[in-house]
Amino acid sequence: MATRDIPFEFILDYLLPVHATVKPSFGMFYIYAGPRLLLILRERTNQPEMNGIWVPTNRNGLETLTVEFPALQPFPGLGPKEKKSDAIWLVIHPDHDDFERTAIAICDLIAHRDSRIGRTSLR
Repeated sequence: MATRDIPFEFILDYLLPVHATVKPSFGMFYIYAGPRLLLILRERTNQPEMNGIWVPTNRNGLETLTVEFPALQPFPGLGPKEKKSDAIWLVIHPDHDDFERTAIAICDLIAHRDSRIGRTSLR
């Protein structure tokens, strides 16, 4: 079985300072720094509306990152359980005009250890 290419691989160059590790899972690529999940990269033919760079954040990140970066949108599939928790996903869709600029800016925030991005648990 051939290995799939990592989508949006250009961002890995911007994550060099954090020594990121890429782990494929469920047809997506999870990017970690140690135990901390930083991003998920998804580019699949099924459900293309879910493609892009997924950014795990919290309530503060939702309020501030979406203002700072309008290309970041709340993940469309949040159910009632997720809405009550502090775990929130933002997505940069690859068809957005500001996709690359926003992705690079998010990587810069990660490199500077911005506490609004990432989590140590998927729950």
